[in-house]
Amino acid sequence: MISCNILLLSIVVVVVQSSSVTLNTVGKCLGDLTTQELAGSYNYLQLSSKLGTTNAYPGFSSLFIKLSEDDASKAHEIVKFLALRKIKLDRLVNAKGVSIRDEITKANTIDLSLKEARQQNTNALKIVQRCHQDANNINEANIQDYLESHLLEYHIKIDKLLEDFQHRLDDAEAVDKELTIFMLDEELLNTYGDQRKDIFA
Repeated sequence: MISCNILLLSIVVVVVQSSSVTLNTVGKCLGDLTTQELAGSYNYLQLSSKLGTTNAYPGFSSLFIKLSEDDASKAHEIVKFLALRKIKLDRLVNAKGVSIRDEITKANTIDLSLKEARQQNTNALKIVQRCHQDANNINEANIQDYLESHLLEYHIKIDKLLEDFQHRLDDAEAVDKELTIFMLDEELLNTYGDQRKDIFA
């Protein structure tokens, strides 16, 4: 009887250790995602600053401020989820850290800004999908549900939004390009308000 109990306890310990190791794999991915969301926040701010000052497009500037705030919020939510699930990490922000991409810094037109904003979002979406697969590999439905409802749907929505803006500009005749940009900027300003004012409120 004692030997059976010892064997059962050994099995439980092995299962717990194995679960901890596999959860750490997902945890590392979520750490990468946290880093990406924080990086996204700063990269969108870079775009907002350039378009709101140098180019004087308050609508596009406000769009990117909103995306920046959303990404920062997503990063905070992931940290709370990690704490709630008690998933241990060696480091929350990965070794590469948070940086502004050179392509973002060099984006000096609306077309390039939208292209690089969409790429920024795509980078985050790819990590979400990787984390989702890691969670699927260990049958962690709770983590999958969290990723789907809080991050996957959001980044897919943003991709479609930015893609729509790109198509509208691409479809415009050359002589109408500036007018199309102006109208889209006005539309964004009406949708999001002048987010720049909140900074000085």
